[in-house]
Amino acid sequence: MSISTIRRWAPWLALVVLFAIATSLLSWWQFSRREERVELINQVIKNYDQVPIEIEDLNFTIIDGRSTQEWLPVEVSGTYLPEQSVLVRNRPLAGQAGFLQLVPMVLEDGRVLFIERGWLVASSELTKPESNPLPTNTSHDLVVRVRAGEPSLGREQAETLASIDLEEASQRLDTDAPIITDFYGRLVSESPAYTSAPIPMPKPSLNEGNHLSYAIQWVLFGIMAFIAFVWAYRNDRRLMAEAQGLVAKRQRKLKQADKDAEFEDANQ
Repeated sequence: MSISTIRRWAPWLALVVLFAIATSLLSWWQFSRREERVELINQVIKNYDQVPIEIEDLNFTIIDGRSTQEWLPVEVSGTYLPEQSVLVRNRPLAGQAGFLQLVPMVLEDGRVLFIERGWLVASSELTKPESNPLPTNTSHDLVVRVRAGEPSLGREQAETLASIDLEEASQRLDTDAPIITDFYGRLVSESPAYTSAPIPMPKPSLNEGNHLSYAIQWVLFGIMAFIAFVWAYRNDRRLMAEAQGLVAKRQRKLKQADKDAEFEDANQ
């Protein structure tokens, strides 16, 4: 291979290598996202339909933003504080705008646990729900699924919460009782029950999404880049050899239009 050939094709090869590195990184990113999604799905499958345990038996420890007890059903008893409830905005469900209702509950051991009672459809103004049915401030027995609090979105404080940020929610409470900020409870059932109540949130989707197919596509794109480079290099070398008379020129395949034209010329 001559020096001129190397100078000519080296930049293209470098570009192909850089493209392949980029597609490899994107593929790795998609594989990582799929792995995280699979871990979350497996956790839902493992914990979601377990027999409820007492909250005293719960050991909710968060490691790297996640707990192995996420979605575990837990039995709690206590008294709601409906006058200190708060709404979480921007929670669409089935294509409709809505809110989540978050109500603090004083447990029998004196601690305060936030209960997410369900979803409320937004009014036409989208700034508040059509209705906000609250529980009474009497004793209730609940089954909830424990969930880690959500991170703060850094938004300015408003009447509603931007996320289930338990630290921000706890700052709004007017109580001296200790507040649980590691997790909150998503309502499964409550006794006494209410005929008018928020809509229970559905079970999380167990669909992995398109991460695997996207990851494979990025790998294929990187391979195709090398194939295209090799084809272009070999084709260029052959054209140069044909121009120098080192190899016979390849005959162009006749298209049907060319064959028709030859037939017409032969019959004139």
